[in-house]
Amino acid sequence: MLFVHAAPREAGSLAAEPRVLELGVGKVAATLALTQRVLARRPAAVVLFGVAGSHPGGPAIARPCLVEADWLADEGVWAPGGFLSLEQLGLGRRGPFVADPQLGAWVEARLGVALPRVVGATVSACSGTDAQVRAARAACPEASVESMEGAAVGAVCAALGIPWVQLRVISNRTGDRDRAGWDLDAALAVLHPAVRRLLDG
Repeated sequence: MLFVHAAPREAGSLAAEPRVLELGVGKVAATLALTQRVLARRPAAVVLFGVAGSHPGGPAIARPCLVEADWLADEGVWAPGGFLSLEQLGLGRRGPFVADPQLGAWVEARLGVALPRVVGATVSACSGTDAQVRAARAACPEASVESMEGAAVGAVCAALGIPWVQLRVISNRTGDRDRAGWDLDAALAVLHPAVRRLLDG
C-alpha cells in the first residue's frame, strides 16, 4: 500500500517511511509523480492524505473526512453565461473519480471512528476570495471540500486499475483569506496520528 501527499508539512516525520511518497502540489505534479512511482512498483492500493479547504456548509476546521468522489472542477471554459465544463464542450470528462468504498471502510476501522463522506473539487487555484468560492460552487456544485491534487490521483488510479482512498483534514474555510480561519497546525495534529495508525495497520 502506497501513502501519498502533496506538501512536506502534510507528512512531517512520516516522510521517513518508505511507503510514503511526496507528490508535489497541484494536478500536474501529482499526476507525474504518482504515475512514475506506480509504473515502477505497482502498489496494492493508494492512500492519499492531506489537508483541504472547506466550502460554506462543509466540514469544520480540524475535522477529518473521506473524499468519496473527486472532480477536476475547473477544467473547462468560463463564458459570459457561466462555466462550461469539458463534458459540455464535448472535450472529455472531469469525473467523478470515485474512491474505493472498501478502503474507506478499512480507514474507518483502523481509526475506530465513522468519518463524514464528502465530494471534493480539485482546482488549479484555490478559492481565496468569496467571489472565487461562488465561481467554484457554480462550476462544481456537488463539492464541499477543495484541494489541488485529489482528482488527479483518482484519475491515475482509475486509469491503472489501482484502488484508492482519500483522507483529508480541514485546515481552513474557503473564501476571503483574512476570514478563512486558517489553522494548519490543528489540522496536522489530527492528520499525522491518523496516518500513523494506518501505516501501522
